[in-house]
Amino acid sequence: MSEENFSLVEFEKKYVARLGDRTLDWNVLKFQEEIDPSYRRAQMRYIGRGATANNDANVIAAEHFTLSTMVLPPGCVGPLHLHDDVEEVFFILKGNVKALIQESSDSEVHEIPLNERDCISSPPGVYRGIRNDGDEEALMLVMLGAVKPNLPTYPEGSAMEEVRKQRAKDRESIINGK
Repeated sequence: MSEENFSLVEFEKKYVARLGDRTLDWNVLKFQEEIDPSYRRAQMRYIGRGATANNDANVIAAEHFTLSTMVLPPGCVGPLHLHDDVEEVFFILKGNVKALIQESSDSEVHEIPLNERDCISSPPGVYRGIRNDGDEEALMLVMLGAVKPNLPTYPEGSAMEEVRKQRAKDRESIINGK
């Protein structure tokens, strides 16, 4: 941006996302909650639309990654899923959770306790999930390493994987504006 064309008002409109302008989206992952009520959680998007690709005009346009916060109520789980194209970062802002890591859909699920200000980065090709065993809601920062990540997959034979196959068609329609 050149000095003479720079507008702080336009810059702020394009590159600043304020909490007061956002709402928790409890519906973005409702399809998972319909499979299992313990999958209930909410997302608040800041940069990019993420893997869900919801048409949210209130986000900063992503150029290289996506960033959101996630509320995970007590007893709830972000189910095991795999991103084949991006790493995913969970940074715990509030609460204590367990990261769930699985090398393949038929291997053992490992649990890694995470406390406030702990962080885990899951590489592409590894199943990951998160569970709140505590009595208080957990708040996490979630970052995906691409503007438009591929739709995640779930362990083979799971109810979530069957739903994903159907939703893949819906996602493309949203992204393509149809």
